[in-house]
Amino acid sequence: MSEHFSTKLAKTESTNALASSHEKQDSIFANAFEILRQAIADHAFPAASIAVTHRVGLIALKAFGRFTYDGASPEVTSATIFDLASVTKVMATTAMAMILYERGLLDLDAPVASILPEFKADDANRLQITLQMLLSHSSGLPAHQKFYLHSQSRETIIASALKVPLTAEPGTKAEYSDVGFIILGRIMELIANESLDAFCKREVFGPLAMANTGFNPPPSVHPLIPPTADDKTFRHRLIQGEVQDENASAMGGVAGHAGLFSPAEDVAIFSNAMLCG
Repeated sequence: MSEHFSTKLAKTESTNALASSHEKQDSIFANAFEILRQAIADHAFPAASIAVTHRVGLIALKAFGRFTYDGASPEVTSATIFDLASVTKVMATTAMAMILYERGLLDLDAPVASILPEFKADDANRLQITLQMLLSHSSGLPAHQKFYLHSQSRETIIASALKVPLTAEPGTKAEYSDVGFIILGRIMELIANESLDAFCKREVFGPLAMANTGFNPPPSVHPLIPPTADDKTFRHRLIQGEVQDENASAMGGVAGHAGLFSPAEDVAIFSNAMLCG
């Protein structure tokens, strides 16, 4: 079992743990909590798990609803782990980039093609695209491509991403891009000479005692994770405990744009670390 996922989902004691001070949360956040309850009753979503920090304290930690709209499905708790989807870009890939930059290993102005020569293809504009443009979603790459329809391995999906035509000139338009972060994730791995999941486990989640955060939760934890979709077109099964994003799934569950799982409290720990510098 991954040491970053516990079947008991126990809180790990650490100097990085947030001081718990949420005894008065029901009165302080009464209106906000009622909005969440009403949204669940209106079927906007089946559940919500929240964590609110102030300075270095955790002033709210509460869960609402069930795994699904079925009244017999498990209740969500504050320990429930969720598929974070695109939050992976922030908590894993960007965090890894920050650390590598801080250590002098990452040059934000470096052209992507200088690290991945196959990226330049036959378009001179691609030579202008830098790592900073990938991070700021201003590379000119499109938002999304269904690579998984014709590529069923990490290597072939990355190869396909490197060949995607630009939809805008580099640096002229901001378009949120999964494609750009698939490429960025691969670049981070090449610079660090280590996989994205292994690096983040050791350098980010471990030091912050985010014990229940990571990629590819082990099967023993799957029943404790809410399902995200009933996939009738690609995998033909209920998606629970595995990444919903099809491209990330085809890449083995670890990608620069998606694949991370975490409970609300771990997300709060990460967010607090960013806010505190």
